[in-house]
Amino acid sequence: MAFIRTVKTRSSSGQVHEYVRIVEAYFEAGQRKQRVLANLGNLVSLRKDIKQIVKGLLRVAGERPLLFKEDLQNERVQEYGLVYVAQKLWGYLELGEAISKSLKAQKVQLDYERWIKMMVTNKLSDPTSKLGILEWLKGVWWPDHGFAPQLFNESLAPEEQEKLLKKEVMKFYRALDHLLKMKKPLEKHLYLRLRDLFSLKVDLVFYDVTSSYFEGQGPVSLAKEGYSRDHEPAKKQVLIGLILCNSLPIGHEVFEGNRVDKKTLKEILAKLKEEFEIDRCIFVGDRGLISKENLEELENQDFESILALRKRRSREVKKVLKEGAPIYCRTSEQLEYREVKKEDGLRYILCRNPEVAISQHRERQEDLAHLQAQLEQLKEKVASQKRPALKRVIRQAEEILAHRHGHRFFDYRLEEKGRQLTYFRKEEALALEKELDGLYILRTREPELEAVEIIQAYRDLADVERAFRTMKSVLDLRPFFHRTEDRVRAHVFICVLAYLLEKLMEKALQRAQMPLSAEKALSSLKQMGVAVMKVGQESYGYVSEPTYRQRQVLAALDIPLPSRVLVPQKLG
Repeated sequence: MAFIRTVKTRSSSGQVHEYVRIVEAYFEAGQRKQRVLANLGNLVSLRKDIKQIVKGLLRVAGERPLLFKEDLQNERVQEYGLVYVAQKLWGYLELGEAISKSLKAQKVQLDYERWIKMMVTNKLSDPTSKLGILEWLKGVWWPDHGFAPQLFNESLAPEEQEKLLKKEVMKFYRALDHLLKMKKPLEKHLYLRLRDLFSLKVDLVFYDVTSSYFEGQGPVSLAKEGYSRDHEPAKKQVLIGLILCNSLPIGHEVFEGNRVDKKTLKEILAKLKEEFEIDRCIFVGDRGLISKENLEELENQDFESILALRKRRSREVKKVLKEGAPIYCRTSEQLEYREVKKEDGLRYILCRNPEVAISQHRERQEDLAHLQAQLEQLKEKVASQKRPALKRVIRQAEEILAHRHGHRFFDYRLEEKGRQLTYFRKEEALALEKELDGLYILRTREPELEAVEIIQAYRDLADVERAFRTMKSVLDLRPFFHRTEDRVRAHVFICVLAYLLEKLMEKALQRAQMPLSAEKALSSLKQMGVAVMKVGQESYGYVSEPTYRQRQVLAALDIPLPSRVLVPQKLG
């Protein structure tokens, strides 16, 4: 075995010199001996050339050269952890294979799957426009991005850069077009994949709708004025219906902005029956879906349902309130319930939150006092005038009753001859309000579930509302800037796919009993970066050491730690 030795010698002048030798150890006649293979010279002289000598020796021996710190050029640091996890989850769902299969069926040559995946990942990282994604990519390790490298090395003049940017961003828009064409088979694939991964039992299906608005006019076929849940009544919008099972999104539809909630159900039921081949389940929906036609459609499709009733302007509610013993079973400080059963199998579960009931009663008393004071003031004002203008008095009374549910609690009369204003409480309406304090009523024909299970199923409908909040606030669903119907629909699909990945993360964290939200986990993963080092004509990615939290998140997701050194790629 050869090794390096140094020897010191003293010159005639008394100066000490240190020399470097390559020495080999060997045995001879059972004794350990050494012999000099090569004298490399004076150590002082060698220092300036030692690295080149070492590299030369490795080269002639056919070995990879050693790297010294001055050989490394740190070009940039890029985000990696979130992208790494998103790609792994994408793989678990086998989305790449499903999308590539659909693209092949469409005889598409370009790999649009990577750009679809890129748009979804961007929603989880830093939601932005399609042009903005190209800027985002500059700070992300994504070697096989499929775009012209000149976009990222700033080697072009500004006008040429702008021209290339407009050309390359069309890859995203064409990817949206292809994504929409495969919506049905891709949703079916995801449903089957989720069913296999999570042993998904489709016994409860949750459905709700929301609206999302446009900046600008939007496509004429979709962008309509309607009831805005975003409090943007002056802006045109679309309606989005989302289907969840076990809190995971399995389907969605986009409707015209002026469509009312109850007019969306027929298409959703057909989707469950025809696309997902779900023959029977319990459909859970909110009060906006109640209508005679929808109830008939649910029965025709052989779906049981759990639906909330509209509390006011409903004869059904008034009738149910009078039936059954007014004795509630209390399950907690926030819930008590009673059940009314009909001979035809119809069941009503009256659920009451005592704390909310007290709060609503108090608020109503405050509203009544405020409204009565204003009406009394107007009454005195009218009485003090010799000839009050009737139209003005009516307008003022209407303005008072337009606030704090005034028309629900009060009515008034204006005597034309005597020019006197009188007002009175609607005692029957107030009595109904008192019964409705803290109350919601569920309607179902499901015979097997206990009342508390029906209540819990309805409470789980809040998962859909949380999904909408996440898509709107975190995943940047709104506002829409697209001008064509297909791209609006595809944009929604991208947001739903991003929400699915986030929800998978959330479920994994919950199973691992980690007190961490998916949003915070994603934020932590974003801090795991890659230092891009240039070595000769190659670049390497060196992944930062994962933190304790990042290791926990990866373990919860059953995702292995990333390689410390990423595969090199030739620099362009």
